[in-house]
Amino acid sequence: MYKGGLQGAKELLARARRPTAVFAGADIVAMGVLEAFAEAGVSVPGDISVAGYDNTTFAAFGPLSLTSVDQAGREIGDNAARLLLDRIADRKRPTVQVKLSPTLVPRRTTASLT
Repeated sequence: MYKGGLQGAKELLARARRPTAVFAGADIVAMGVLEAFAEAGVSVPGDISVAGYDNTTFAAFGPLSLTSVDQAGREIGDNAARLLLDRIADRKRPTVQVKLSPTLVPRRTTASLT
């Protein structure tokens, strides 16, 4: 995954017209993107903004401070366990749909829109 982000970012940098932002489908992919940009002397977020997905623990670390989407993983797990236990206790219990909204956690790798 990391290597995919690294390679993908290198391909983006080879284009005649560079993007202003990159969204990586996972924080670990975003780490590869950031590595490629650093190697190329590209300023983040000065030249290109970068955001990831998962809001992993390392995303919040000081020097990195990666903007990321938090998918509410703990809530997903809590709900899944509760619903499974409910179903085991009563197999005829109707199905339940739980909707959770992801949230953006802005940090140092994205520029403001102003």
